[in-house]
Amino acid sequence: MKNKEDIKVNEVLHVEYLNHLMHERDEMRNDAKKNILKVEEENLRNYDKKRKKAHQYKVGDFVAVQRTQFGTGLKLR
Repeated sequence: MKNKEDIKVNEVLHVEYLNHLMHERDEMRNDAKKNILKVEEENLRNYDKKRKKAHQYKVGDFVAVQRTQFGTGLKLR
């Protein structure tokens, strides 16, 4: 037969278990977030290695503007 004290102890243990579980989940989420940011930074560095800086044009420079809209029914030039 269970008495009130056993039920209270069981409830306290259950609450403690849930708090511990939530704490572990938060730690795992934070670790995953840090790992994702680390991988994103590494990917960005590798992506930027193969790129060159954009050309800085000055006022008065002649430049060719390529077609910005593609589609059917547009006049060819």
